[in-house]
Amino acid sequence: MATKAQVDPANVPEPPKSWRQLLLVAVLTFTVLGVNFGARHLITNDDTRFPVLARDVLAKGHWLLPELPDGYPHLVKPPLVVWLIALTSWPTGAVSVRTAVLPSTLEAAGVILLTYWIGRRLFAPAAGVVASLTALTTVGMYSMSQSSMPDMTQLFAMTAALGAFTVAEFSGTRSALVAFYALTGVAALAKGAAGLVPLAIGLVYSITRYGVTGVRRLVSVPGLLVLIVLAVPWWIVSAVVGRQRFVHGVVANDQLLYYFHRSGLTWRTVTEPFGHALAALLPWCVLLPFAIHRATRQSGSDTEARWRVRFLLVWLVTVFILMAASAQQRERYYLPLVPPAALMIGWWYSTLTWRHRARAFAGAWLVVVAAGAIVGHTYTQRYNAATDLDALRSILSRTSGAVYAYDVPELVLSFNLDRSIAAADYGYLERRLRQGEPMYLVISDRALPSVPDAFCMHAVATGMATGRKFTVLAPGACAAGGRSDETNTNPRSDSRQ
Repeated sequence: MATKAQVDPANVPEPPKSWRQLLLVAVLTFTVLGVNFGARHLITNDDTRFPVLARDVLAKGHWLLPELPDGYPHLVKPPLVVWLIALTSWPTGAVSVRTAVLPSTLEAAGVILLTYWIGRRLFAPAAGVVASLTALTTVGMYSMSQSSMPDMTQLFAMTAALGAFTVAEFSGTRSALVAFYALTGVAALAKGAAGLVPLAIGLVYSITRYGVTGVRRLVSVPGLLVLIVLAVPWWIVSAVVGRQRFVHGVVANDQLLYYFHRSGLTWRTVTEPFGHALAALLPWCVLLPFAIHRATRQSGSDTEARWRVRFLLVWLVTVFILMAASAQQRERYYLPLVPPAALMIGWWYSTLTWRHRARAFAGAWLVVVAAGAIVGHTYTQRYNAATDLDALRSILSRTSGAVYAYDVPELVLSFNLDRSIAAADYGYLERRLRQGEPMYLVISDRALPSVPDAFCMHAVATGMATGRKFTVLAPGACAAGGRSDETNTNPRSDSRQ
């Protein structure tokens, strides 16, 4: 008869109660993620880039290499999230805020359910429930579930890949490595080289547990072939199309030097990663030190149980180190910390012997949800108020002339006005004005004093984009000496600086 230490929890028949727990997690997940869904406007270039590309896919059929309003293919990131937004927008034929963020919302729900599944498989259903509900209510998870960027797509694929690795490692199902590599390929198709993080986690864990020879345990020829088929073609096509621009601008800078080249070590470079990590894990980061402390103090004869927890530690630490090494720091880069941190907290909870632990967690969770709903609603209102395009929208509804942007987020204008608006410099604008092209220039108020007098443009409207005030200029009739005959000839006179 197998001893207690030899029993694999993954092979123990699942009690009926755990299915009710899964249903509870699913209901709570979609309820929380449904609050405020689609209410936050997309008013940054990062948020609007992929919806604008999805519009290009629907309008022009550029599925492989979608184009931005400037007419160039977007080579910085693979197109997976663009395809997903295009597919969710297909039924209506138009990309809206809701259809743009729907893939991220559904993927966030998938991450939560995968977190429950991994926690249950590694430890117990209770650990899975607490881990999933913890992940659901972190700041990083909720905020990025309302985003149209590829971070949630990458996280879903990464979490699924590490779920497959869990099966291969702790259940002895070696065929699961094929899924591990395939899902890693999907993560790479979402965000390029950053999607290969699961390989680093699997490699570090295998070497930590088995030594250098542990690398052989990761070998799966079919899996590697699937990874290559999924991840490599985009790089080849982009290199052929973009050539030098792709090699130097994307491969060297965006995918490599952008992440790992630092000009120097300062106090901020040391503290900033910790700040971003804590912000992404709020408010549950306060429990993580207790979980880590208990994990590092594990003892007993159940070696397999200890390695299950150490796997989470390796997952957590590897992600943090890779993100902290990045020369460019963003809070969203630390989103992959959420599943392992939540799983650590779920495991720690399952080790507590306190009789009222379930009531305590449920009460704290409900407080977090209530506070989050209030803060989220207030923040959304203030965030949306940072953009006012009504006057510009009114003008453009009456004209078909070209519109250009200078020192104003052009993708924000393109998406919210449903019109191609490209960024332009003064040289390009001057050539268009000389050709008599009917056009408008949307320029930030801080750049307004730099408009050349020879442009002969006058202000016709004002507005604000992402907190930046702008003025809309239109060509006037020029007299001798480069002055306009319009009453309001000098755009600087309307500057609100």
